[in-house]
Amino acid sequence: MAREVIPEVDREWSKIEYKRRYTMPKQKDRPPSPIVMEPNEDILNELLKRSNEIINDAITREKSKGTGHATRITTDKIVMDPRVRWKCRIPICFGYGMTLNCPPHSPTTEEMTEIVNSYKEAILITFNPPPKNAVFPDYPIASPGDINLLNQMVCRIEADATYLGYYLAMGFKGGPCCGCGFLSPEYLRDSFKKNKLPPCPSLNGEMCPQYLKARPALEACGVDVFATAIKCGEKRAYVINPEHSKKAVPYAVWHGIVLVI
Repeated sequence: MAREVIPEVDREWSKIEYKRRYTMPKQKDRPPSPIVMEPNEDILNELLKRSNEIINDAITREKSKGTGHATRITTDKIVMDPRVRWKCRIPICFGYGMTLNCPPHSPTTEEMTEIVNSYKEAILITFNPPPKNAVFPDYPIASPGDINLLNQMVCRIEADATYLGYYLAMGFKGGPCCGCGFLSPEYLRDSFKKNKLPPCPSLNGEMCPQYLKARPALEACGVDVFATAIKCGEKRAYVINPEHSKKAVPYAVWHGIVLVI
């Protein structure tokens, strides 16, 4: 049966994501990399250097007013807590069940714990968007762009780790999957009008339109992102409430993690 066509907006690419439709930067004379089976200090330091370059390049190209950096961490600093995943349900999150990257479809806390324990080294990404993007009324419109920018950083760092020989590198990011228009202005408009919203194509057995970009949310997998960041020496995050203004918020933060080796 043909899939229902929802008028007014092309759901495959939102306006937020459309501007990000470019290929990876061309790499000249890049030889094949031998597979690396154990942590290597020289390669890991090179990956950290590249990760910071990727973050700065992404922020510059997207003309974001945010800042960011990468930190090399050991996976024993990644804090797992089943309460984090339960917060997707209590109270129920707007993204619950909407994509394969959020509960109940995302990896469980137990599965993620097993995955994390299979690695020794990881890259922690810290992205600080402008505080106004994290408060109302800008938050519903601006935050998907910040999440997509973070997602782009995760994907590129994961790819560079793979190119350096860490072929099992695996990336995760904070926040829901926004690549296909989830939380876009069009989506929010239809939600307010109580129009029928399109399901994630993958939930209908179709190929994900963003199959090389979509990444699970760290929170959905039971990772206590804030506790992990603090344990890794990052600044403590703030709880931002709807009544807060941008002047009241010292900084906002999103995190991503790339498991390397």
